[in-house]
Amino acid sequence: MKRLLYISALLCLLAACSSEQQPDQPRDAGALVLGSISRQLASTTTLTTRNAVDPDLAVEILASDGNVYRGYQYAAGEALPDKFSLIPGNYTVHAYTENANTWATENDGRGSAVYEIRQDFTIQKDWVTYLNVLVPMTNYGVTYSVPENFAQWFPTCQFTVTSNSRTCPLAPAQAAYFDPESTAGFSFTLHLVNTDGEVYDLEPQTYENPKAGLLYNVTYSFASDDDPTKLKIGISYDDHYEELVSEIILY
Repeated sequence: MKRLLYISALLCLLAACSSEQQPDQPRDAGALVLGSISRQLASTTTLTTRNAVDPDLAVEILASDGNVYRGYQYAAGEALPDKFSLIPGNYTVHAYTENANTWATENDGRGSAVYEIRQDFTIQKDWVTYLNVLVPMTNYGVTYSVPENFAQWFPTCQFTVTSNSRTCPLAPAQAAYFDPESTAGFSFTLHLVNTDGEVYDLEPQTYENPKAGLLYNVTYSFASDDDPTKLKIGISYDDHYEELVSEIILY
């Protein structure tokens, strides 16, 4: 009789321990482990270490109906669990920056980059799914550059880029961001004053059909190293260079 009571007590204890270890563990669950969630920068890719999440990204785990599953929703900078318990089925990782409604007015109207992805995955019973997520930029940026000795000839240099109703003056290290779906392209111009006080307003140029995820650098260069009276204009992006104007003569 004592032996029977001992076995019954032991079984109850084991059941209690099992319940305490994983009180909300879904029955027949699988698991998701996020190795890394990082932003894909224009022309380069930032890869982070295992279990690292870009602090600028918010993360959600969505069920097949599009709703957040079991409260798996995390603001940018919030720590994520090492493992997500999920019942077998189809899910989506939604990773994004939280500036979808404010990006165009940020940085004194120059805007900022927006990142977002919805990546589908499947969970199987008693199986761990490992996932790395690379989040692309959904808008595009424009910047510009001039030769190192440009100020020697043109102490005043003002670059302006326009897309739709937004016009952004830029310094060389700055970028303006635009929505590729809201316009056919962007236009830009350069205002110059040389050391003799002569003023030049270059004819506006237009670049059509820019792509999301790219940073377009408008490059001004001298047609020859020792002749500042002739300029050429090109655009570099994603390790490519495209010449737009082969020669502009400044009198």
